[in-house]
Amino acid sequence: MSNNAFSSILEKRKADIVTAVIRLVDKVGITGLTTKLIAKEVGFVEGALYKHVDSKTGVFHIILDASAQSIEMVAGDIAGRGLAPTEALIAWFDFVVSFLEDYPGIYRILFSDGLYAGDRTLFDKFKGCMLDVKSRMRAVIEKGMESGEFRPDINPETMAVMYLGMIHTTFTLWTVFEERSRSYKETARPYFEGYMRSLCLPAGKTSSGEVSNG
Repeated sequence: MSNNAFSSILEKRKADIVTAVIRLVDKVGITGLTTKLIAKEVGFVEGALYKHVDSKTGVFHIILDASAQSIEMVAGDIAGRGLAPTEALIAWFDFVVSFLEDYPGIYRILFSDGLYAGDRTLFDKFKGCMLDVKSRMRAVIEKGMESGEFRPDINPETMAVMYLGMIHTTFTLWTVFEERSRSYKETARPYFEGYMRSLCLPAGKTSSGEVSNG
């Protein structure tokens, strides 16, 4: 990942503010975040911060909007590479895990019930991001089923939700159980590999269930 993954989406000052907020949330949580802390982290006086964002809540809206754009960009890149379904799921895994490892605070933002309780618009943006990723995973899985790369008896909707669940669970494992003692990718990889095995046909079998002689 680049030093600031948001620099290709936002103008420099907003990208710096977003990165600072994600970093601070990882340290002090949502409730501990203040505009004074944000300004100090970025190197502004507090009043100068409002030239770029209208409020602390406004930054969270920018983060959700930027996240949606980032998903769109990654999807376009993966589609443009013409990857097979297995390769596409690996590419998505590499992107999500690398991003969360570089910006772990964004997990607290995205999955904060308290943040959305009083802001339905913000919740709808979060929901839209999650539904977008789920639908993209489902489309990849369906393509793999059609091509015979994945098992014909799986439910693509269920497996798409399980893909998201695997990310959610392994991030918790990495952060809480392991306290980030190693890379997130190392923690998540065996669970991802198990997930992929559950999608793929057993060695020597065809999509019709017959044993291959090849």
